[in-house]
Amino acid sequence: MRKYIHLTLLSFLILASCTNSKNNQSTEETSDSTSATLTELPANFYKRLEGTIAGKAVVMNLQKLEGEYDGNYHYDGPWLNLSTDTLVGKDSLVLFENSFYDYYFDQDAKQNHLALKWTGNGFKGTWSDGKGTKNFPIQLTEKYPEGSYQFITGVYTDSVKAFAEREKSPQATISFEYLQAKSTDDAGNWLNGQLKSISGIKSGNVNREAGFKKMASTYFADYKQQISKQQKDGPDRGFEAWMNYTDDSQQSIVYNENGFVVVDYLTDAYTGGAHGNYASTMFCLDVKNKKQMVLNDVVKIDSNSLQKLLEQNLRKQYNIKPQDQLNKVLFDNFLKPNNNFYFNRNGLAFMYNPYEVASYAQGQIVVFIPFSELKAYLIPAFAERLGIK
Repeated sequence: MRKYIHLTLLSFLILASCTNSKNNQSTEETSDSTSATLTELPANFYKRLEGTIAGKAVVMNLQKLEGEYDGNYHYDGPWLNLSTDTLVGKDSLVLFENSFYDYYFDQDAKQNHLALKWTGNGFKGTWSDGKGTKNFPIQLTEKYPEGSYQFITGVYTDSVKAFAEREKSPQATISFEYLQAKSTDDAGNWLNGQLKSISGIKSGNVNREAGFKKMASTYFADYKQQISKQQKDGPDRGFEAWMNYTDDSQQSIVYNENGFVVVDYLTDAYTGGAHGNYASTMFCLDVKNKKQMVLNDVVKIDSNSLQKLLEQNLRKQYNIKPQDQLNKVLFDNFLKPNNNFYFNRNGLAFMYNPYEVASYAQGQIVVFIPFSELKAYLIPAFAERLGIK
């Protein structure tokens, strides 16, 4: 799905063999030395990659599901997000590169591209700017150092017609794109319990297919009630067009190091009206200590000081001049911290979803605060694990 929905362009070459799935699907991939002979990419995967782009050390999280790629990478700052541009055979692809800020300032900007070829245990390729004037080499290797984790990607989808007897009928569709930890040790079992809970499966003992099927059944029952009510009230103009409901969710990895896993849980729904709505909820998981993190696990800072740092970085990242009010971008002239935070090795970010602090048209507002500005407030144990001195 990916979907940072406002950030990525539509992926346009989806593999035909993967469409219209109604089953719980997952594919494991090998990542040891024997994979060096496998020059075709697996059908579905999550890969953690380390290497260089333009000579700069990077860490990339890349996922593939049903022919669509998405992911992210970072080097000395916030994340750059990746989505499918072109698929070239079974071992090569071209990805779009996006940032929150690029999209905000110019939705029609020509994105940078990463042309990648799978080597069996990583990617080689070329990074090109959107203007086609700069090209730099890419060298990436699949790596899972101690404190990082391997995952399987999978999807469960189902749908129901509004009018079962009609061939062409509005319908409701639901899908769950999920991650599953490959390890079955204590860390893997704890992670899988958390990942199920994030998707909405209440009991950790329920397998994913049964949990998703139960949630889909509830969703379809509510949809049928909506149809029944509409029929009793009398059909509206355009009734069948807006009764094509969707409810999609996706789990993506944005950080996977030092015993931490950060999951972006993106939901996207349409239930009639001019447009749907979407939101990302960030889950920072301390796998080492088996706990879902709160902000006080990262920094100890009073809300006024944090608000000041947020507003300073909002101005830098969204080009708000000192003489301008913050409501040039936001609803209000201030930006308070929320609980929807996440991090990488370079800094702390806060995610604000559409309508939370700005209009739907502006998309998600993300403010990144470098750890260099937070050193005095970092929790020592957290800073030590990330190697921040």
